[in-house]
Amino acid sequence: MTTNFDTTASRFLRPTDVSRLRRNQRRIQVQRLLVILRNLGLLAVVVIGGIWIYRQTQSDERFAVRTIEIEGAKHTPRGALDLVTQRYVGLNLFQIDIARVQRDLNGVGWVRRIDIEKKLPDTLRIKVTERQPVALVRSGERLLYVDEDGVGFAELDPAVGDDDLPLITDAHGAELQRTVVLLRELQAKDRELYARVSEVWPIAPHGFALYDRALGAVVYANAADIAPKWRNLYAVLAAENHPKIEYADLRFADRVIVKPLESTHVQN
Repeated sequence: MTTNFDTTASRFLRPTDVSRLRRNQRRIQVQRLLVILRNLGLLAVVVIGGIWIYRQTQSDERFAVRTIEIEGAKHTPRGALDLVTQRYVGLNLFQIDIARVQRDLNGVGWVRRIDIEKKLPDTLRIKVTERQPVALVRSGERLLYVDEDGVGFAELDPAVGDDDLPLITDAHGAELQRTVVLLRELQAKDRELYARVSEVWPIAPHGFALYDRALGAVVYANAADIAPKWRNLYAVLAAENHPKIEYADLRFADRVIVKPLESTHVQN
């Protein structure tokens, strides 16, 4: 029996020069080390440069705030805004705390929200979003604008003025918010009825008394069904040739109660 071995493959698999192979491996390791050192050097340059730039921005007088631009302040008194913002003039633009500026300006009556932009090299730009008054509220001897959240935020100003805003009377806290919700929904669903309201008083737990400027009388109603019942009241009065009334009560489920000025209750 004859056995043949192929020695060619094993000859090619064996390194012919072990020392040269070792030199190549050392060369590869050195190259890798040089790459690592180069990358570390570049990183160090970037870090040092970043630190230098940061220190420059924090101390360079070129970045001191010199100009404050304010946009969107239609009703907000500029003096009230300047009283807050002037404290930031001269401060380093990069050291100004945006959250603090927002907190300070949110204390100004008409301001609902502000957006702030730092504009290099020395300008602070402030965009004001103002509150939108939905009514007036009586607070002691003062009349305040009240926004959609039920917040009384600024005293009635003849320069702003709005004769169409309804007046909310004898309402505080949750009752004030409930009344504001009523007015907002009425404004959204039936602007004609909303325009007729000159004054409104909340009546716990769900009712309201509203002075209808067109009728010249008080209308009592619940929020849940106020619009259709109010419209029904106009139909009843039209059928009766538009009599003058003292009040109308729409809080009952199946009838409208009207008190004319010159007679007793009429039920329909």
